[in-house]
Amino acid sequence: DKVGLAQLTATLLRTGGTTDRAPQAINEELEFMAAQIEFFMNRESGRASLSVRKQDAPRALSIFASLLAKPAFDPVQLDLAKKQEVEAIRRSNDNPEEIAYREFRKVLYEGNPRGQVPTIESIENIRRKDLVAFHKRFFQPNNIMMGVSGDFKKEEMIAGLEEAFRDWGRSLIELPFIPAPLPHDKKSIYHAPKNLPQSTILLGHLSLPLHHPDHVPFKVLNFILGGGGFNSRMTQEIRSNLGLAYNVGSFYQGRVGYGVFGALCQTKSSTTYKAISLLYEIIEGLKKKNKPRPEELEWAQKSLISQFIFSFTSSASIVSQRMQLEYDGLPEDYLEKYPKRLAAVNLEDLERVAEKHLHPEKSFLLVVGREEDFDKPLSAFGLVNRLELKRYE
Repeated sequence: DKVGLAQLTATLLRTGGTTDRAPQAINEELEFMAAQIEFFMNRESGRASLSVRKQDAPRALSIFASLLAKPAFDPVQLDLAKKQEVEAIRRSNDNPEEIAYREFRKVLYEGNPRGQVPTIESIENIRRKDLVAFHKRFFQPNNIMMGVSGDFKKEEMIAGLEEAFRDWGRSLIELPFIPAPLPHDKKSIYHAPKNLPQSTILLGHLSLPLHHPDHVPFKVLNFILGGGGFNSRMTQEIRSNLGLAYNVGSFYQGRVGYGVFGALCQTKSSTTYKAISLLYEIIEGLKKKNKPRPEELEWAQKSLISQFIFSFTSSASIVSQRMQLEYDGLPEDYLEKYPKRLAAVNLEDLERVAEKHLHPEKSFLLVVGREEDFDKPLSAFGLVNRLELKRYE
């Protein structure tokens, strides 16, 4: 009944002031130093960042530590943040792609907290005391990793960090057990009616977790399928050759305990059935008659290795990657070995992971659009579940 609490807490950590500094005073001080502090809340973790010039680091670090450890959660700022969140919910049905991803997450994570979406009611239920309790429960130094990059002496930086956070006491933390989402064993079709001249199509299913031995080969396979942009199969066939879509491609995200595979296509209403059929056909083709080719494998490997190399263009990106490794529980040499693991993928690997881990027959199909204008009804693919989008006056 308070979905959205974590996100509001992150917002107020930045905007709500501290026990010794008012929100406006913090904003003015950071602006004077050209420093930037941000707080984020993702589905399963939170993140904070500070960027500041070297000479202002001690001063900015003091503010950063106060925001993390001693937030005031100013009631006026909380009221403003809640109104902004409510307004965002009111507008959430304006964008068909936003609708598609939101509703897709709901059905993908059905029965799991990851599928929860804030509502106007849940936001309005949240009080300042809820933010205080949430912060007290989860924001503790023994639940936080910190990384620093820049021009400094290590010993001096550690001493500065210890001084900035010396009053932040440790506390026992009990993280609630949240199980991994469960895969479904049959194809499910959903339609969200929206009076638009085009359709937004999402097709996908739960997939391999980050630690799975097939994670890297499946990543290469997804790149060939639709994740590699204009040279991928989906873009070449559906967009370039047939001109059926202005946006098409696939995605794969391996996470701890589970993963997500999917394909997105936006097409004219009158070609909705044809575009969906092609998505199924191209995915199924990788498993059967149109298996990956040597030149596709070579292109995907070179592209992914190049992308990997360019993800280390700054010291901050290197620190961020190392922290992510630790957070995900991956071995210390994972990054060093990653290019070799990519290069070691062969055609037999791709055929095996396609057969084993691509499941169009057990996928979710979700379409946002006006069915009266479709070239064929969605029921041609099976039983259709109607999703009624809430209307806000």
